Amino acid sequence: MRLCLFLLFAGVLDAILTHFGISSGFVEEGNPMMKLVIDQSWSYFYLIKIILPLVLLGLFYLRPFKGWIRTLIVSTCVLYLSVLVYHMVWIVLYINTST
Repeated sequence: MRLCLFLLFAGVLDAILTHFGISSGFVEEGNPMMKLVIDQSWSYFYLIKIILPLVLLGLFYLRPFKGWIRTLIVSTCVLYLSVLVYHMVWIVLYINTST
């Protein structure tokens, strides 16, 4: 359950930071599929970033994850953590170049 909640938190934080980075012109979306979604509407982007982890939470509630499914969830959390670290790096670079 905690892993699913982390993915929800990380997804929302990633969406907010991505929106800030793209709006400020400091970064570009690296995922081609999400770039298409962003080109359509930021609302769709936020919906995807929020709804997918909520679906995962619902599935976990119905049947807790075990075995290889749990390994995939942990791997996803590690990847999301690395994305958030990447966001922190460009935010520091953005702040340093702005001053």
